[in-house]
Amino acid sequence: MRTFKKVIKTVGLAFLGMLIGFLIKGGINGIVDHMDKAHNVEIAIKENCDCEEVNQFMYARGIQYSAEDGITTEKAEFELVNCQYNNLGEEVNRLNDVLKDAVYGYADLDLLTLEFVGAEKHHTITIKNGIIQ
Repeated sequence: MRTFKKVIKTVGLAFLGMLIGFLIKGGINGIVDHMDKAHNVEIAIKENCDCEEVNQFMYARGIQYSAEDGITTEKAEFELVNCQYNNLGEEVNRLNDVLKDAVYGYADLDLLTLEFVGAEKHHTITIKNGIIQ
């Protein structure tokens, strides 16, 4: 009887250890996947825009609330410095289409802010779930 209890206890602890291991591995993979999304957005912007610099200011995941943006669960902000374009609206539409094609899960990004910064101009563009606002 004692051996049977020992076996049950050992199997239970092994099961618990495996469960905890799977939860930790899943959490780490989820974080890495989302960090990859922000990185892929940055790469797509750099490869498809004629800018001197592309800087990622912020990437946040988790429930957030602001009076301007409402409730978001995932958001990112990039600064695009001294970009060459003829028409900002056309450039933003083109870039949004590129991001939809190039970045897996782009439409799940609740809020993407692109700040076009130039010597004389500064424009802030907001994209919510792949839709330009």
